[in-house]
This record gives sequence, C-alpha cells and structure tokens, in this order.
Amino acid sequence: MKTELKILHLPEGDFAANVDIYDPKDREALKQIYSSWRILCNQLTALKARKVNLPDGLSECGFCYFFDCWRTNDGVPGAEHSSFDAYDPKTHARIQIKGGSVEQDLTSFGPNSVWDVLYFVDFYKDGNWDYTFDVYEIPNDDIYNMKVNGTQTFKDQQAEGRRPRFSIKKDIIAKKGIKPYCTCNIETGKITKY
Repeated sequence: MKTELKILHLPEGDFAANVDIYDPKDREALKQIYSSWRILCNQLTALKARKVNLPDGLSECGFCYFFDCWRTNDGVPGAEHSSFDAYDPKTHARIQIKGGSVEQDLTSFGPNSVWDVLYFVDFYKDGNWDYTFDVYEIPNDDIYNMKVNGTQTFKDQQAEGRRPRFSIKKDIIAKKGIKPYCTCNIETGKITKY
C-alpha cells in the first residue's frame, strides 16, 4: 500500500487528499489479517466470549484492493461532505462500504455519511470462513427510505443528527431479493462475477 496525494473530483469541487492505494503485494497482508481475525474469533468463542467485529481494515481495504479504488482513510480536507470510505478514480464515485460477519448484521451510519454508491461486503457467507466475501450493491433509495423505527426513516434520523441503525442483510438484501454482484477471494485474488 502506498499513500499518495490525489485530486478527487467531488460534487462540490476538486479537492486534494491523501488516499491509500493498494497493489498486488497487499493481498498477502489481507490474508494474514483474515486468518488472525478468524483465529481470535475462534479462541474467544472457546472461552464463551463475544467474537471480534469485522475490522474495517479488512472490509474497506479488501474492497479497495479488489476494485482498484482509493481508500479515503483521512477524509478530504476542505470538502463539505467527506464522510465516505473510498473513491473510484475511474467514475469519480464516492463509495460507502458497510460490512458484516454474522448472520444478522446491525449496520450503523454516521449522521454526516455521504456517498454515491453503497456496497455491503458479507464475510459471513453462511458461516463458511474460506477467505471470501460477497459484494452487494445496495440501491440508495432503499437506504434513505428505510424505516428505522415506527415513525422515522433513515433520512429522518440523519437529518436530526442521529446514527441510524438497522440490518442491511435482513431489511434490504433478504426482503428485496438482492443478489451479490460478485464474490472476492482473498486467498486466490480472484473475483467471481454473477
């Protein structure tokens, strides 16, 4: 991985930001992180303790590695809306990456989260821990209009400065019948598109 100063073309203008760019050598680090994470989760389970959440360094870095996107780890100085995880230098899309490693995820969003495209990366894969994750593209309207309680939508709570929370897998992917866009294999470096 290298960190470089790049120009990001955002809706409010062009901004210089330090971004993380991944290369083929980083796959070995991702494999080690995945393996260490699974070992730690299994050790905690043996002690009847709670497993470790999916590290953003695995979900976000893994996504950026496979999709040749830049990780905006430090935000975008000067930009009004810079709360997104990655940037696609080909399409100039701001990308939000949410991930899960359990059957029933609980995904949280910051009140200032913005994006053009949202992806959900599913590391649970029916409990098969095989170095793979499925990638789902989630329609923005499904997120913004999601009822997060009896009276409020995601958009309502965000407007109040709150952190909306709900299960993307249960409330959107399962209910809408959304299929994965692809499966990424950290061990082999291959992408299987559907």
